[in-house]
Amino acid sequence: MDTLFDAGRTASAETLALELDRAPLAYLEGALANPLLQPRLVLRILKQNRSVTGPLIVRISRNRAWLKPYEVKTAIVLHPRTPRVVAMNLVQFLWWRDLARVADHTALAPPLRRAAERFLSVRLQELATGEKIALARIATRGVIGVLRRQNDPMVIRALLQNPRLLEEDALAIALARGTPPPVLQALAEDARFSLRPAVQKALVHNPETPPAAALRLVQHLSPRALKDVAHAPHVPALVKVAALRLIEARTHPEGVTPCTARFELNN
Repeated sequence: MDTLFDAGRTASAETLALELDRAPLAYLEGALANPLLQPRLVLRILKQNRSVTGPLIVRISRNRAWLKPYEVKTAIVLHPRTPRVVAMNLVQFLWWRDLARVADHTALAPPLRRAAERFLSVRLQELATGEKIALARIATRGVIGVLRRQNDPMVIRALLQNPRLLEEDALAIALARGTPPPVLQALAEDARFSLRPAVQKALVHNPETPPAAALRLVQHLSPRALKDVAHAPHVPALVKVAALRLIEARTHPEGVTPCTARFELNN
């Protein structure tokens, strides 16, 4: 063991570069005492070597010169063997994309992942639209709750593509009275959630839903849901009329049909 430690401590920069990826722990411990060990080589240790231990990472984190590069901070936080206290101290320095990686890294401790989600949620308003769109596609559950309150339809369209998004999230968007019409339009056009009866009903009931979208969705509602729409106080009159026509058409199919009801509404 002492031989391996001394080999790491006295190795040249070139030898370190060749050995660090697969070196045993004793060699790595010696390398940390080697004055030729540079941050780029420390990054190699963190990313490539499977012998890295928690105590070794603690030693790395205590060296300001090694810790200064952003890539080293990120590698430490993302390493599953990093002691929680070290990772929690560094996660605040990560950029949004790496915070998203931490939040999605199932091998990391849940408190660390939740901390990454909190930082993401706080910094969300600082992100450019393109960054919000990219985040919306990959966001974890803890961030989706914040993203679904965004007023940009492009962000919401990206969020609707996120496989982690649940029907309860789509309902929250549809039911919110402050949701802008373009966002409701995006939800009404979504292939996955616009087919859900609960989402359809919520969109039809929301007075901010664009009329064309509401009139299209109302045709898919159940008889009970149509009656609710017809008597709802905040539903636009045009949508109420459409609901009443559909009830009549389904009750008396020999009379007015849904097709003629739509024709009458348009004339």
